[in-house]
Parts: sequence; C-alpha cells; structure tokens
Amino acid sequence: MVTSGEFSGIGLPHIEAGSNLHDLGPVELAHPTVDISGDGIADSYSHSTPNGTEVWSDYDHDGFADHVTVVEKDGDYAAWEFRRNPDGTSEWHRTDQGKLGS
Repeated sequence: MVTSGEFSGIGLPHIEAGSNLHDLGPVELAHPTVDISGDGIADSYSHSTPNGTEVWSDYDHDGFADHVTVVEKDGDYAAWEFRRNPDGTSEWHRTDQGKLGS
C-alpha cells in the first residue's frame, strides 16, 4: 500500500513490501541526509517507524528518488528502481523482494 507521507515534512510516500508502485510516478527527494554511494554527497534519506524502515536514494543527484528499499519489522522486504523509458514514460520497477531469515 502506498500512502501520503509525513516524514518530518519532506512528503515522501509511505510504502510497504507488498506495495504496487506502478502509479506512483517520480518522487522528489529534496533533503537527502545519508551518503550511501560513498561519493561524499548525501544521496539518501532513511526513515524508521514502528513497522519498519524505508530508504529512498537519488544516485544521479537530480532531486528525484532513483531507488527505494523497505524492510518491515516482520522481515518482509522489497526494493524498486525508478526507470525512465525511451518513449518518455516512467515507472517504478520492483528489483527485489522476499523475507529476511528465510
């Protein structure tokens, strides 16, 4: 399920491992706080809730998330990549999913 986010006012959507992101579209990542790629530039934002953790990343530094991963407290996880297609359309494509410890 995708719902509107209230992450400290930055407006990221809340997602779950079973979410379908086909209708989500581009997601602005205006204030990354973590450098996951190791290039010295903050490119990601991590948010934990009682239900799990989401990590949104902007690897090309264009201000929009390119990748998102969610890990729920029960071990369910999933990852998606945002792709821009040659015909001008774009979509979130699931790249991984499963359950930790199984």
